[in-house]
Amino acid sequence: MSKQEKRKLLIDAAYNVFVKKGYLNASIKDIANEANITTGLVHYYFKNKEELLLSVQQEVQTYYQRKYDGHPGDSVSLEEVLHEIKTRAERNSDWYRWRYEIYSLGIKDKGGHLEKQVESILKNGRKSLSEPMQHIVGNSQDASALSSILLACFDGLALQKIVDDQFDIDQPYRLLTELLELYINKSDSD
Repeated sequence: MSKQEKRKLLIDAAYNVFVKKGYLNASIKDIANEANITTGLVHYYFKNKEELLLSVQQEVQTYYQRKYDGHPGDSVSLEEVLHEIKTRAERNSDWYRWRYEIYSLGIKDKGGHLEKQVESILKNGRKSLSEPMQHIVGNSQDASALSSILLACFDGLALQKIVDDQFDIDQPYRLLTELLELYINKSDSD
């Protein structure tokens, strides 16, 4: 196994452990056990748990950014984007669990590395939504504001689905799609 493959193995193991146990309750030993390697090897690749946490975040962020790389803003429909985001809560709830974990850590780390990481996550999320929205609504300020609202909706709806398995996430997403279409049509007629 190459160094890059071992590093990726550790990042994946850390992601799984952080999602299951939370960052504060996870240990380097837990991560080593998950990866089926020694704790010394974890320290060879990462100087501490925080560096591993930041590497996990970078990996997660890169994965989802790649999903839309190479797609011009108008080549992916609004419905496709909303459907993909909605299904994350249903099919990959660990992604949202990770997101909430890092949010919680960042909120508690006033002025520190983790707060800056959360700030970056939210900025990148707004930016990735804002670019296609600008193609739809035409106004960059409105696209930015709409992206902030959508990001809050996505995170909030996913949280409800994760903590309440009976929560019907489909109906709110249908209504959100309708509201966006009404807004877009209104913007087109102005």
